[in-house]
Amino acid sequence: MKSISGLLVMTALSLTACASVQPVPNHPNAIATIERYYRYHAWEEGGRCLVPDMTVTDTEVVENTPDRLVLNVRYYWKDRRTDSDTFGNTCNGFASRTFTLSQGQVVAMTGDHR
Repeated sequence: MKSISGLLVMTALSLTACASVQPVPNHPNAIATIERYYRYHAWEEGGRCLVPDMTVTDTEVVENTPDRLVLNVRYYWKDRRTDSDTFGNTCNGFASRTFTLSQGQVVAMTGDHR
């Protein structure tokens, strides 16, 4: 069963990679900035998965003013430390968060974080 779920995740990632995310208009580095911030500040599964990496799969601009950019971000995440814990529960999945950027830097992120 574990190999089937792994295959499904790999298939989903392959399809995601084919549909590349477009840069945010007038904010070409926003996605890289968000992924980097997430890497150093986020955790998933209520703290069970403490060192996740994300791959942004979709963005939606919520607010875009000269002082602030707010994005709803859908993403695939995978814990860098391990693929599974001792109970066979995987540390990966799809999720969404809202990120707020000011002057090209993330100043707020919803969801679990340290």
